[in-house]
Amino acid sequence: MARKLASIKIISELHPIPERDRIELAIVDGWQIIVRKDEYQVGDKTIFVEIDSILPEKPEFEFLRSKKFRIKTMKMRGTLSQGICFPLSILPDLKGEKYEVEDDVTDILGIKKFEIDEDNIITNESKSKKFNHPIFKFLFKFSIIRKLLLSKKENKGFPNFISKTDEIRIQNMPFILLNKDIKFVEREKIDGQSGTFFLRRIPKKFFWQKDSFDFGVCSRNLRLWKEDLSKSYWKVAIKYNIKSVLEDLIGNNEFVAIQGECVDTNVQDNKYKVTEADLYAFNLIYPSGKVSCLQGEEILKKYGIKWCPLVNDEFVLPDTVNELLDYVTGKSKLYDTLREGSVFRCYEKNLSFKAVSPDFLIQYD
Repeated sequence: MARKLASIKIISELHPIPERDRIELAIVDGWQIIVRKDEYQVGDKTIFVEIDSILPEKPEFEFLRSKKFRIKTMKMRGTLSQGICFPLSILPDLKGEKYEVEDDVTDILGIKKFEIDEDNIITNESKSKKFNHPIFKFLFKFSIIRKLLLSKKENKGFPNFISKTDEIRIQNMPFILLNKDIKFVEREKIDGQSGTFFLRRIPKKFFWQKDSFDFGVCSRNLRLWKEDLSKSYWKVAIKYNIKSVLEDLIGNNEFVAIQGECVDTNVQDNKYKVTEADLYAFNLIYPSGKVSCLQGEEILKKYGIKWCPLVNDEFVLPDTVNELLDYVTGKSKLYDTLREGSVFRCYEKNLSFKAVSPDFLIQYD
């Protein structure tokens, strides 16, 4: 499911900001956003745009030009603000119908997600240098173009039998804080490049044949067909001989996959001061689902593959989002640097979410 970068929400609370007469703090779900005073009343509808959104260059968003139209975490007078609110009047008229709460208006407003280009899409996916021009980066978004210009093998993208790596932020599901009877396993969220490594069984066509296997290395969004040792994904795949690891783990299953954060000397400013590429796993996946992180850690340990560091194996949720955000703000277990945040999981209830430290976002985003 695509992330709702902009949606219709309700202003649930309004709070004054000390020493500020023209602005106040609005609460939307678990997010808090600085808005103009008296622009909203509690219960009003608003267009809420999440952080990491890129707004289009339109007159109504011109005031964001100095910020390159990107919505980021900020603090004003010590008050945290994450996101931005707009009146519904900027939306096109529905000709008699009304916008409803939770309506996704991301595409209507032309909003895109900010993402660092980790993939080098063309140079990694295509074996031909003639496709290095940026225009192909756009054209290859269309399957018909890929079919015309790429080989059948190159045309395949991220495997559709595995979910891409992304967790819901706590601010988008604050209701989960009511679950005081559930204990979560907390792992540090590593700031690297999310990679997926899979092995898929290809059944034999005739009884005298053997099953074959397809091994794949993927970034967050793409399968990387070309073995490129300048990329952290391929470095760790070779370092840990992940293909052989997956061959050992697949058994009679249709597929098996490892997902994790790749760190390297040239990744995310090397916050953890590593001297070579490394991998911190956070998912071990079979067709039946994800293996629990405690079990997955034990399984991968014998292959020398590390799991994202354990912070707490019986975490009970606090009462508020702000308490949780304060809690996850601290030092990383990998190095003397700020921790990005934490990922919380309860496998029995199939619940998981992430909490990202605002201090981390302000310093590094």
